[in-house]
Amino acid sequence: MTATKNTKSPKPLNKFTSWMSDFIKMDKTKSTGRKIASSLWALFFGILLAYIYIFLSKGVGKGFFPNPVDILNAVFGSFNKINKETILKYFLVFGFSSIACALSFKAGLFNIGIPGQMMITGIVNFSIFIKLGYKSNTGPVPAHVLLLCLLLSIIVAFIVGLIAGTLKAHLNVHEVISTIMLNWIIVGIAGLLFKQSSASVVWNGLSPQDVKYYFADTLDGVKKGIIKIADSVRETFVIVGIVVLFIMAIAIAFIFNHTSLGYKIRMQGISKTNGKYIGVNDKRITMFVLGISAAIAGIAGFYNYIALSTPVFSEINQPLSVGFEAIAISLLALNSPIGALFSSLFYTTIYSASTNLQLHPLYFEPYDIQVITSIILYMAAISVMFSQFKPIQYFKRLFTLLSDKRYFANLELKRLRDKKIKLIASNTLLIHKIQLNINAKNYETLSKKLEDSQNKFISKIYKLNDAIAKAEIRVKRAEEYFELEKKLYFAIRNESKEIFTLIKNNILQHNSETKKILKQDIKATNNNLDEFKKDIELNKEDNSHKLQIKLLRKELSKLTNEFLSKAMNYKNSDDETINQFESINKEKYRINGLLNTLGLTKKFNIKQQRTALLKNNSFEYKRILDIIIHDRRQMKLFIKEVK
Repeated sequence: MTATKNTKSPKPLNKFTSWMSDFIKMDKTKSTGRKIASSLWALFFGILLAYIYIFLSKGVGKGFFPNPVDILNAVFGSFNKINKETILKYFLVFGFSSIACALSFKAGLFNIGIPGQMMITGIVNFSIFIKLGYKSNTGPVPAHVLLLCLLLSIIVAFIVGLIAGTLKAHLNVHEVISTIMLNWIIVGIAGLLFKQSSASVVWNGLSPQDVKYYFADTLDGVKKGIIKIADSVRETFVIVGIVVLFIMAIAIAFIFNHTSLGYKIRMQGISKTNGKYIGVNDKRITMFVLGISAAIAGIAGFYNYIALSTPVFSEINQPLSVGFEAIAISLLALNSPIGALFSSLFYTTIYSASTNLQLHPLYFEPYDIQVITSIILYMAAISVMFSQFKPIQYFKRLFTLLSDKRYFANLELKRLRDKKIKLIASNTLLIHKIQLNINAKNYETLSKKLEDSQNKFISKIYKLNDAIAKAEIRVKRAEEYFELEKKLYFAIRNESKEIFTLIKNNILQHNSETKKILKQDIKATNNNLDEFKKDIELNKEDNSHKLQIKLLRKELSKLTNEFLSKAMNYKNSDDETINQFESINKEKYRINGLLNTLGLTKKFNIKQQRTALLKNNSFEYKRILDIIIHDRRQMKLFIKEVK
């Protein structure tokens, strides 16, 4: 017996992530300017759609139309000393988390565990604070303890990422599943450590008074204000964080573009198979990337909890929601570490302005801000789709074409040729339909219908051919006009007034002659329609071709089942089995030949031919437009040289 190859289809999750991998990675041939432009267009349309939502929500729903100037004042007014802590916090959190996300995306890995990796730093930090007995009334947390917290946060987050990487590399557990599960495991650990109901058991060294002091009654983490950090220490950490963030972004960008390690990471993201061929250890790269990505997310988590003057670890019943924003920020930056800084600044602006937007004179609701943010996030996620969006180039091309008579002449010719192709195809389909359904009973009715439709079709074709002949003359006259235009520009360039005046008069005369010609009743010289006038074979049998096809299909199905039951009989010898299959093939070949003769595939073939002819016509039209654009650009160069 011959072995059968396992042809199982890929798992749906693998197919989805493969598509997402292609989607989020920008084409390597795109220029940096093109990538930046696509992100800016995404922002523009995101803000535009957000304002449309505001207009509909407030204006139509409540009769209040927000002034765009007031919105801008609220957004940019948030950059003040009062919001300094919030702005710096979000910039650091978004900056580090988006770089962590970009790093994994570059390698084709989807690190959805950034919220958990950030959250575990809160567990580490506040566990140390509580274990060492720091309280707001006993003094601030020293700088060396915060430094220890930062290092431990990076290490623990790295271990969390390494777990996901190991599961992916050695057990083929998809990173999306493992990181999401790890998120909720971390949520469970936080709930065990930082809820009053379990704190007395876990923190057996704490007195009942300390348990009530540290942990919130709402079972939602630690209380706000239980830990104090000196302003000078906190500001130093923030300044160092900003410096490290910029250095890290530049360093990672350099690694991606100028080192063998970066090449291996990018190659892993493009194609694992290609990476293996060039010697990339995909298991090691997977573990390394997810580990480092998690470590960077750990830095983001550290600043999320200590960047404010009153550190707090709350809302521990779910993964840290701000961590999910890193995905959209990274996509908006097209996974560029440098671009992530600018994307982070933009999102920082949105988050820090949320309070101002809820005040006079706008009075936005909290859910309005969530919707606005979601709209911009969505547009950011699809920013790669704007890589081919070039409105300036489009309108320049359009205005160039509109200034040339050849454009309108060829446009009309293309429209008429498309119309002729569609008319012939629809007529052929009608003939095919009648040939399928006609029989001895309805022969007179359908044959009369066919005759009438053919007469109408011939009349339409005559008119179309005349119109096409007229359009072709118009194209020819437009070409002649352009040649006169070229001579005119040459005359301007050579400063020949006599030639200039002569050509100018020739152009006026040409326009006058063209109008006279096009007003004439032009007839096509090649109006030979013999191919459409030939006799059409019609069926006069009792059974229509459609019914015959149906019966042949039933016969084929029945014969196939009979032959297969005989051929699969275990008592047959090999020669008998081969003979049975040969019989099946011969009978299939005979019946399929009859089916094709009756017109089974004719409808499909007619439609395919129509599509092919339309595409060829469009291709020829686009080629002519490119020639027009090229000619016009050459003429502009002549004008510049004259000036």
